[in-house]
Amino acid sequence: MNRKFFRLPFALTLVVLMGLLVSGSALAEEKAAAKDEATSSVSPSQVSRDRINAIRANEFFYQSYGKTDAFTVLVDGDFEKDSASELVDMNSAQLVGVMWGAEDKFALVEDGEGFGYILRVGDQVRHGRVVSIRKNSLTARVTLYGITNKVVLKLEKTEG
Repeated sequence: MNRKFFRLPFALTLVVLMGLLVSGSALAEEKAAAKDEATSSVSPSQVSRDRINAIRANEFFYQSYGKTDAFTVLVDGDFEKDSASELVDMNSAQLVGVMWGAEDKFALVEDGEGFGYILRVGDQVRHGRVVSIRKNSLTARVTLYGITNKVVLKLEKTEG
């Protein structure tokens, strides 16, 4: 009688645990189904936004531990645009000279600010390209607002 007394609570406990496991897995399936329904009613852009916000929430810190920090800025200060390296504006340019050789020809041009440029056929100018160089002129094709114009700079003769 003593053995039957111990077997009954053990069997009862086993049945209760099995019931909890079954109901727990059913509950997990219900939660997964509810989550699928919730994500299907949310727009794809909202899902993407949530993912991006989750990524942005992660913060990473770099410890150099006495070594050179690889993420420090190498150059401090403001950058100044070098206007001499820009393309020449043919509308304010003046032809200063033409160098003509057996194998090469190029034009010496000065813009309105006094910067000098050496141009060859095919070189870029602002909004266009140089198309020809003659002994006393330079011709460029410039396109502004969809309209292509031919700009010709002629060498001016100086007295003296």
